[in-house]
Amino acid sequence: SIYKNMGCGSDFLAGWRQNGRICSPDKFEIFFRLSIPPGEISEREIETTLGLATSESAFAEMLLKLNDTGRVVRFLERMGDYTKETIPAGHVPAVINVLMDLGDLFPEGQGGIFERDTSMKVMRLLYQLSQRYESQDERHTVFRTAIERANRSLYTVVREVGLLGQQHGKLRVNSEPLDPEEKRTVGPEHLAELEKLAVAKIGEWADDGRLRVHRNLGSILYMWQHWSKEGGNRVATFVNELITDDEGLLTLISGFESKAFVQGISDHVARIEYRINLKSIEDFVPVKSIEPRIRSIASSTAFSSMTSERQRSVKIFLDTVDGKTRDW
Repeated sequence: SIYKNMGCGSDFLAGWRQNGRICSPDKFEIFFRLSIPPGEISEREIETTLGLATSESAFAEMLLKLNDTGRVVRFLERMGDYTKETIPAGHVPAVINVLMDLGDLFPEGQGGIFERDTSMKVMRLLYQLSQRYESQDERHTVFRTAIERANRSLYTVVREVGLLGQQHGKLRVNSEPLDPEEKRTVGPEHLAELEKLAVAKIGEWADDGRLRVHRNLGSILYMWQHWSKEGGNRVATFVNELITDDEGLLTLISGFESKAFVQGISDHVARIEYRINLKSIEDFVPVKSIEPRIRSIASSTAFSSMTSERQRSVKIFLDTVDGKTRDW
């Protein structure tokens, strides 16, 4: 680029990394270490793991092993290099099914200013893999099957359907023009069916108790309410039953706790700030009705024995109500 006024775009990075080229920033150091760094995953392991997608159960078992050894996030990051054409077309449905089923089991990841959280890494892979199909009908079919078969994950299903909805203008956070309908992953009639499937899946988790303890409870409740045009009473019933005891009440408010990475001019690194959105809670239960109970919990003898996460949620909730912390 210095002598010939030529440069290489970011699209080259995936190819360099996949081929083990020393010009890849991910590979440069390895050439001098002469070994795979801790937490890294080799090309052979990636290719072997993807090769297991001939068997859905074998591929899922390998991802769970990578999860146990703390390397599944790195695998997901590297897997993006293979989605465009390397993964055989016949393996794509199995890979999508497994990612949809296991996505919630992976560590959340920090996210942050320049980094996607693990869930968004999974969403990115699902999008790339779905683009291997030319028609919206084919993409709808593969997503419908994956959602129907997903048993171990709920938030992955909810977030994927929510992102598909954003392509149709639903819950968009920016004013950028929408893509033409033919360029969207699925059509409007497909989206409506996938939303119904997601609502049914949420209902199953609510009935068997798994929704109550889900780490992404707040986000799931929000989408459940958004999609349940005629079933809003069921959402309200679930929330009212959840908060009948103090543990359920704390579960609810912690479900609406979010974090952001804040970095000032004098900060060397970004710091994490936790907030609770009172307006979001208000969509499900009046804040004034639960505030006295939260204050009672905060002043109880049992408060000191609660987990640090529970204590943090209580403190942030009360600080927000009292105006000590800015309400997002």
